[in-house]
Amino acid sequence: MREPKTMAGILVLLVLIVCCLVYVFKIAALYPKVQEEIHMTPSPTPVYGNTMIVTPDPAAPTTVPILKNGSKGINVTQLQTRLAELGYLTGQIDGVFGNGTEAALIAFQSQNGLTADGIAGEATFSILYSDAAKAYTEVTQAPSPVPTLVPTQTPTPEPTPTPDVRTRGYVVDGMPILVNKSHLLPDTYEPYELVELNSYCPASVVKIKYTDMWAEKEAVDALLSLLEAGIAQGEGNWQISAAYRTVAQQQTLFDRQVNSYIKNNGLSRSKAISATRKTVADPGTSEHHLGLAFDITIPGKTFGSTSQAKWLAENCWDYGFILRYTEEKQQITGFLAEPWHFRYVGTEHSRIMHEENLCLEEYLEAYGNITFEDE
Repeated sequence: MREPKTMAGILVLLVLIVCCLVYVFKIAALYPKVQEEIHMTPSPTPVYGNTMIVTPDPAAPTTVPILKNGSKGINVTQLQTRLAELGYLTGQIDGVFGNGTEAALIAFQSQNGLTADGIAGEATFSILYSDAAKAYTEVTQAPSPVPTLVPTQTPTPEPTPTPDVRTRGYVVDGMPILVNKSHLLPDTYEPYELVELNSYCPASVVKIKYTDMWAEKEAVDALLSLLEAGIAQGEGNWQISAAYRTVAQQQTLFDRQVNSYIKNNGLSRSKAISATRKTVADPGTSEHHLGLAFDITIPGKTFGSTSQAKWLAENCWDYGFILRYTEEKQQITGFLAEPWHFRYVGTEHSRIMHEENLCLEEYLEAYGNITFEDE
């Protein structure tokens, strides 16, 4: 009776062994395919070299880049993109924080209650990239409605055109410009076309006493014609001792004379200044600033007593010059007589002044609507 049970157990065991063998063979057949899949799909590697990444505390401070004029890179590109989205910036988005980006950022900061310093930090970013960021609205007093990468500046108003005081010394309605103790050189005055006398004037006509002397070309041309006429009539040996002077050069000349009076004549400074003003103009009040006045002399002689001085006084009017300071008019001009000081004004004025015996102040009062009663 036990033999059938034994045979049944053996059969069951054989069946199990067969099943196991079949399973093993199937697994063995799948192994190459599994290896192939492993090689084709590598295992992911943790970004930071450690799979144990801890979620940062939201309350912990975060590192925010500080962007300002001169910054470059992707953060600047993102900043420019956001400013453009909100309407603060137009133009090329190039990742370079320049003047236009700075202007746009300042506008954004101003309209969003931030410190308008043009520097993008944590406070600016917290508003800029949030839903609370206000889009651009035009500010009426702003010179430009939308900042651009090229900063928009309020245009400097063009000054009211003034008459060309440089051409021939004319300033108003074609009249000669007046420079004296009461009428300082206009702030707008600039020499028109200065020429260097040593290189411009023929040595056969006139000697230039010093190097680096300059004067207005038109006045020099007229003077050469005048001196050549003198030579043709037997009056020569001309010398120019002074011409154009800057205000700074006049200051040096004035101070030198004041110090001379103090040192050599024992005058107080105030008295030395008063004495100097009788023969030397204060800086800004000298006709030499115009480049139209010349001190003409004769080497080695006192000019006022020469025949050349007499000839110039009689003939300069026909060439556009006036003898500026005479003894007869010194109460009006404010200067002692200077027989060597000749001023170019143009023949249309010089001839009238000679015919009517007018100094420049009188001529301008009569023909140029300038009043000297209160001076």
